[in-house]
Amino acid sequence: MYKLTQKFLVVSLLALTGCEFEANSGRLVGFIVDGQTGQRLNFFKENGAKGNLGDDGDSTSQVYAVIDGEFRRAKPCGRGDLNDKNAIEADGCFQIDNIPEGMTVPIFAQAPGYERFVGEYTYALLDLDQEHAQKVGNIRLFPKGFSVDYRLNVSFNNNPVPNAQVFCQYTPTTANSLQVSGNFLEPVNTGTTTVTATTNGDGVAAIPGSSLVNGASYRCEVVMAQSMDGLTLSGQGTFTAGVSQAEQRMAMSTSGSTDTLLYAVRSNADDTTRLQGADGKLVVTFNRPIEILAGTADCQEASAAIGYPDADGVTGAIYPTPAGSRNNGVSESVTTEISSDGLTLTLGFKAERSFDPDDRGTYVYFSGIIVRPRGTTSSSDIRAIGGVGVCPAVAGYTVGDVYNLRTGGSGQNNSIQLF
Repeated sequence: MYKLTQKFLVVSLLALTGCEFEANSGRLVGFIVDGQTGQRLNFFKENGAKGNLGDDGDSTSQVYAVIDGEFRRAKPCGRGDLNDKNAIEADGCFQIDNIPEGMTVPIFAQAPGYERFVGEYTYALLDLDQEHAQKVGNIRLFPKGFSVDYRLNVSFNNNPVPNAQVFCQYTPTTANSLQVSGNFLEPVNTGTTTVTATTNGDGVAAIPGSSLVNGASYRCEVVMAQSMDGLTLSGQGTFTAGVSQAEQRMAMSTSGSTDTLLYAVRSNADDTTRLQGADGKLVVTFNRPIEILAGTADCQEASAAIGYPDADGVTGAIYPTPAGSRNNGVSESVTTEISSDGLTLTLGFKAERSFDPDDRGTYVYFSGIIVRPRGTTSSSDIRAIGGVGVCPAVAGYTVGDVYNLRTGGSGQNNSIQLF
C-alpha cells in the first residue's frame, strides 16, 4: 500500500494552500485515497489554463460538508499555484475553508464504484492569539463489496488458547483522526453491535469483514470463563477494518485481580459521555452466563438526577419505591432482561413521566442489581451493580461489586446519562 507520510503531508499541504482564512475559522485539507490500494483518487480535473485546477461540477465524485445547515463542496488545493516544474503531486487534494471553530461538521465523500464515506470533524477551539489554522484529514474510500475477514490468533505463553471468548467493538477515537500512515478521518459507524467469536482448537477466532465498517477502529477483548491459578486470563488488541492485516495476534496474560469468577467484559456505559436518550438502558456483557439472584427483585432500584432546569417546566420522573413494597417480588422502578446465552444483562427504568431533551443533564442510577454465575449455589459467588442497597435477601452475605475488565478492574459503572 502506498504510504502518505506525515512529513510529506505537512510539507506538501502547506505548499499547496494559499487562500485567506476568515477569523475564528479554519481549513480542513487532505487527500482522497483508495482504501484497498492506497492510490490517491483525483476528483478534480484540468480546467482552463495549464496548472489551474478546477472542480468538476458535473461529476458524481464529490467531497462536501454541511456547515450552518448548508452543503459546501470541497475545492481543489492550491488553485493557480501548481505547474509541471514544482514537483508537487496534488492529485486528489481537497480543501474545505472557513470551518467555524468548535463546530462539528459532517463530511461526505462519494464516487462511482465506491462505498459512500460519512464522517464528522470538529475544528478545535483556536488559541486566543490565533486567527486561522489548517488541519490535515485524509479520506479513505473503499470499493463496493470490499471487506477483509480477520483471523485473531489468541495465545498464552506462545501456546494457542482454545475456547476463549473474543469481543470486538467499534471504538470511536477521542481525536478527529486516527494515525495509520497519515491522518485519516474516522468514518461514522451506524451500528455499535459487538462482534463475538470463540477460538477453535488452534486458538483462532474468525471475524467476518462483512460485520465490520471499513476504515473504522475496533478494540477487541479476549477472556476465559475460568480462572487460571486464581488469576484472570485476558488480552486486548486493536485493528482498523479493511486496512490492518488480516492475521492478527492477541497475547493473553494474567492479572492480579482478586475477582476472577465473574466480571463485566464491557458495557455501553464505559464511555461516560455517551447520551442514551429518553429510553436509555444500561447494557452489561459478562465473561460467563449469569442469572439474577432469586428473591432480589425487590432490591432493584432506579433513581434519576436532573442537572439543569427543564425548559418546558415538566420534568421526567421514575416510579418511586414506596414503603412496604419490599416483599411483593417485583421492582417498582427497574426492568431486567438477560440474553438467551446469559452473557448480556440489560437494565431499564420505569418512567412515571417521560424524559425529554429538555431534561438536560439527566442521569439514571441503578442499585441493588444482584447477580451470580448461572447455576452456582455458593454465596461467595454473588456480585452486585450499584451496591446491594436495602436487600434482606442477601443479609449475612459478603457481596462484592461487579468489576469491569475494560476499565481496569474498577467497579462496573451503575449510571447512564439520558440527555
